[in-house]
Amino acid sequence: MLFKKLALLALLPFAAGPLAAGDTIAVLSEASGVYWEAFSAFRTGYGEEVPYYDISIKKPVIPPGTRTVVTFGSAAAKHAYPPGLNVVYALAPGYVAAAGARSGATVKISMLNPPGQLLAGLKELQPGLKRLLILWRAPGFSIILQNYVAAGAAMGVKVSLARVKEEEEIPGLLRASIGKADAFWLPPDPLLFSPSTLSIFREFSLGNALPMYVSTKGLAQKGACASIGVGFPQIGLAASDAVRKLHAGAALPPVVYPENAQLTLNASAAKRCRLVFPDAAIAKAEEIFP
Repeated sequence: MLFKKLALLALLPFAAGPLAAGDTIAVLSEASGVYWEAFSAFRTGYGEEVPYYDISIKKPVIPPGTRTVVTFGSAAAKHAYPPGLNVVYALAPGYVAAAGARSGATVKISMLNPPGQLLAGLKELQPGLKRLLILWRAPGFSIILQNYVAAGAAMGVKVSLARVKEEEEIPGLLRASIGKADAFWLPPDPLLFSPSTLSIFREFSLGNALPMYVSTKGLAQKGACASIGVGFPQIGLAASDAVRKLHAGAALPPVVYPENAQLTLNASAAKRCRLVFPDAAIAKAEEIFP
C-alpha cells in the first residue's frame, strides 16, 4: 500500500508544493474510482486541464490566483479551505456544508435527482404509488429529504421519513411500514449501506412484495426493483457548469441537481414484488437486469 501511494505521488509533481496560478483547482478524496470518473468528466466539461490534489496523499496548497476549489468525495469536501474561495463539492452524499460559514460561494452538486423528477419517475414505474417510505442515516439528509416530503405532497404521494440510528433498527422500521407504504426508497447514504443491511433490505422487499427503489445501478443489480439516479460523469459535468456560472458572476443555490436521470430496471426483483413496468418506462431504461 505504501509503495502504491509513493508511486502515485511520483506521478503528481504538483502535489508536492504550490500549483501554478489559475482560476480553479480540484481536490479528490482519492485519484481513482468514481472520484476520478467524475473529475475526468469535469475537466472535459470545463475545457481545461484543471490541476488536482489527491488529499489521501497530500493536503492541498492553494496557489495564488485561485478563485474556486472543486472537490470530489467527502474527505475532500470537509477539508478547511480559505473562506474567500468558492467551493463546489460533489460525491459527498451525507455531507452538507454549514450555511454562512464562508464568504465565498459554497455549492453542493447533489447525487440525487430533483425531488419532483424522482417522484415522477417512481410513479411512472409504479402508477399506483401513493405512500413512499424513505430510510436514511447520515445527518446531512435530514434537511435534504424534507424537499422530497414537500414535493410528494404536491404530487399526491405521502412521503414518510424514517431515520436509522443503528443497523439493528432496520428490520423493525421495515416491518412497521407494512400496510402503510406502497414502496420504499433508499438514498445514496454511505452510512446506510453495508453487505448486511443490503441483505436485510432486499429480503424484506422480495419477501413482502414491497418494491425497493435505489439511486445507483449497482444496487439495482443486487436486488432493488429499479434505480433512478445520476451517473458519475453527469455529476462531473454539473460541477463544471456550476464553476463556469460562478466565474460569470451568477448566484447559485446551495444545492444543484444534475439534470439527467439514469434508469435501471431489475426484471426478476420486479416480478417477485408483483410489479409490471409500463412500456414507456422500459423504453427509457439504460439497462435492464434479467
